Amino acid sequence: MQDWIFFIPVGFAWFIIYWIVGGVIFSIAALFRIAKIRKAQFSCLFTLSSIGCAFGATYTALILGEKEIHVCLSEAQDIFGQFASVIACGIFPMMIMGAIWFAGLLFIGTILLYISRAQNQSWVDRKLDETIPEPISQISKFHIH
Repeated sequence: MQDWIFFIPVGFAWFIIYWIVGGVIFSIAALFRIAKIRKAQFSCLFTLSSIGCAFGATYTALILGEKEIHVCLSEAQDIFGQFASVIACGIFPMMIMGAIWFAGLLFIGTILLYISRAQNQSWVDRKLDETIPEPISQISKFHIH
């Protein structure tokens, strides 16, 4: 149970990193796609995915580095020493699992971006689409004599 003392803080740290970095990446991706997406739906689903991936990364790092963490925990006396030793001995598994789960989050985010597309075209798509003729009434409104 002592090795679980780092689960919540490290999981929360991974969540913040995933949420901010992943959010920036997908904001840029949404801008370059110039597609209309349901922002609230994507944001909610991406936040939940970030939480899941962050705690998944923390849990798998705990499992991967369990042996090293137990050796370090046996030498620590107080709770702060235990926390520091768990972080120090589990840093390699945390980084490896953090990178793997971030790659998974990018994959999930790409799927969520595809799912969150709006069915109607954005105004940019309509302006770029040359197959839609402009009505004659629209032309006469803006014609200046």
